[in-house]
Amino acid sequence: KEKSTVTQMMMVETLAYGDLGQALAFFTRHSVLNAIVNWATESQQQTLIPEFLQEIPVLASIAINEPTPLFSPFKLNTTAVKKGTEYIINGKKNMVPLAEKADYFLVAAQTDNQQIQIFMVNKDSDGLTITAERSMGLNAAQLGVLSFDNVCVDESAILGGKDGIQYNKFINYAKLGWCSLAVGCCQAILDYVIPYANDRYAFGEPISHRQAVAFMIADIKIELESMRILTQRAAAKAEQGLDFEKEAYLAHIMCSDKGMQIGSNGVQLLGGHGFVRDFPVERWYRDLRAVSIAANGMHL
Repeated sequence: KEKSTVTQMMMVETLAYGDLGQALAFFTRHSVLNAIVNWATESQQQTLIPEFLQEIPVLASIAINEPTPLFSPFKLNTTAVKKGTEYIINGKKNMVPLAEKADYFLVAAQTDNQQIQIFMVNKDSDGLTITAERSMGLNAAQLGVLSFDNVCVDESAILGGKDGIQYNKFINYAKLGWCSLAVGCCQAILDYVIPYANDRYAFGEPISHRQAVAFMIADIKIELESMRILTQRAAAKAEQGLDFEKEAYLAHIMCSDKGMQIGSNGVQLLGGHGFVRDFPVERWYRDLRAVSIAANGMHL
C-alpha cells in the first residue's frame, strides 16, 4: 500500500518526454490504482487491487471532465441521486482516456447532499453509452465520452465507502499528474529546438545567432525550470503527508500557462517546419493545450 508521489512524478515526466498522450494512456490504469490505494476501504482494496496484479491486468480510467463552458471539477452537472441503497447517475463525461477499452471507470458525480463523490462504474452498466471523441490533441490517449442515462450503482460503489473521499485532495493529486506531463513534454520541446536552431542556417548563419531566437529559447528554459520546481515542491509535500493544496494550485497555474506558451514558441522557432507533421513539435503543441482544461486520467 506504499507509494512515492515524487517517484511517480519523475516517471510521468520521463514518459511524457516522448509523447504526452501516450504517457497519459499508459499511466491511466496506474492512476486508478493510486486512487484505490489512497482512498478505497479495506474491503474495496481487497477486491480491486488483485485485478491490477493479474497477468493481463484490468484496465480502468478516471472520468471527471464534462463538456460544459468554463468547466470546473467542483461544479459538476453529473448527478447521483440516492434511492434506497442505490444511486442513479445521470450526466455526461468527456475527455476520458481509453474510454472504449476500459473495464470500469471512477466517475465524479454530485450527490443529493451537494457533495461530490467518486463512483466505480462498470462499462457494461445499463444506461451507460461510450463513444469515441475527436480532439485537437492527446490522440494516443484515445479519448471518449461517457453518457449516463439512469445508470444504477450500489452504494458500495462509492470510493471510500459511505464517507467517501477528500475530493479536493483527489483533484490536487490530478493537478500534479498533469503538471508532470507538461514538464516532460516541455523538456522534449527544449531539447528539440536547441539543436534545430544551431543547425538551421538563414542569411549565412545559424538562426540561434539571432537575439530573438536565442531569447525565446532562454525563456523556454527559465519557464520550464519554474514549472519543474513548483511541481517538485508540491509532490514533495504530498509525499510527506503535508497540505499541498496551495503548491498544487500554483504549479498547475504555471504549467497550464507556460506549457501552452512553450508549445507555441516551439512551433514558432521551427517556422514552416513547425506547422507540418513531419516534425513532432506541432503534436506537442496540441497535446499541451489539454493541461489547462483536463482533470481526467491522472492521479499521482
